[in-house]
Amino acid sequence: MSNFIHRPLRWSSHSRLALCFALFLLCTLAACGGGGNNNKSPQGGAATAPVKATTSVQPTATATPAGIQLGPQPCPPAVAQPSYWNPIIPTQPGINAVESVTCGYLMGQPALQALVTVRSQGTGAMLDVHVYNHITNPAPDEIFKLDGLYKGSAKISYYNTVLTAQVDLNSSLNKGQSGAALQPDLFREFKWSDGAGTLVPVSFPGIFPDLTRYQAENDQQQVNQGQDGWKLDATKVASQLTITLLQWPATVTATLVSGGGQHDVDAVVNVKTPTTPAGMVQVTLSRLEGNTNGGIWIATSVTSPALAITTPSARNMLTSPVTVTGRGSAFEGVIGKVIVLDHLYNAVGQAQAKGAIGNGTTTFSTTVSYTTSFKNGPQEGLLALYSYSNANGLINGAIIVKELLAA
Repeated sequence: MSNFIHRPLRWSSHSRLALCFALFLLCTLAACGGGGNNNKSPQGGAATAPVKATTSVQPTATATPAGIQLGPQPCPPAVAQPSYWNPIIPTQPGINAVESVTCGYLMGQPALQALVTVRSQGTGAMLDVHVYNHITNPAPDEIFKLDGLYKGSAKISYYNTVLTAQVDLNSSLNKGQSGAALQPDLFREFKWSDGAGTLVPVSFPGIFPDLTRYQAENDQQQVNQGQDGWKLDATKVASQLTITLLQWPATVTATLVSGGGQHDVDAVVNVKTPTTPAGMVQVTLSRLEGNTNGGIWIATSVTSPALAITTPSARNMLTSPVTVTGRGSAFEGVIGKVIVLDHLYNAVGQAQAKGAIGNGTTTFSTTVSYTTSFKNGPQEGLLALYSYSNANGLINGAIIVKELLAA
């Protein structure tokens, strides 16, 4: 039986008076001082007047929603119209005008930012890209700007990054073309960096069939509409990669090693050539943005057992010339070739990978110079190490890693 027995408390008249006085004092203090900090800015700035809530008011950029959603979000009605931003940019009538306003959680915080695009009249239909924070303030803070995108476009990704497209006038696709023949072929991605205090260039993990997130999200929309169904099959994507990047014959054999099912996020596929001796690579793939409900397969790495690139690591920013180290099997001193590929999978630089010893497994170090067609910032590209068959001269092994290529 418990040693603690509950007994009712007995209050004297003096005790009751003291208690009533204490309760009255607490209520008075709460009414006078409890809301003293409610008018302070969440950023710790000067006090602002409180806003009266109405049924039509949407959360502002400094409000705290339940969580951070992915992808484009509705803008607060007060700032959603392009005309609202013309005096803020500012634009010039007859020269340029705000084309679109999109909102999203670009800074990784529960507050919306606005992606505002400005289209210029004249040749190239140039697009300027602006990103603002504190978007409902009379003078919002501009945290990112990118000017002069030829036939450009911009959008917020489902990964909460800013994606841009533009014409690279000097690329192999557009050089020498004019007017309607010019095609947007350069796609870039920008992600918020706390350290930099702005959006910085980043790389999409994908290698194939899409090198950039902009292209991959467009491809996903096409697949959703019933086109390019092969991109929903991991073995077909891996096979097509070797046909496109390694120039292997269409009769390659692709074998699923792991994953790759309808509800799997990842897959590993071995692909072999029909030649003797056979070439072989292993392709690792993932669903676009982890979507197992019809997400397309994206190859993220290509490896071969006898090859390795040890530096630079994947998804670094490369600057020409770049020193590449690794290992492989040498024959008469040569392991293979190191090749830099641009945003159109064109070789823009290459060098021989020579082994530290003449034959057998060995290390190498080589310097590769490359020249990109786009000079106004980094682009997504690839760094590859290829080995070749002594019997037929075909590529028989490969390491392919994703990189950012500085101009």
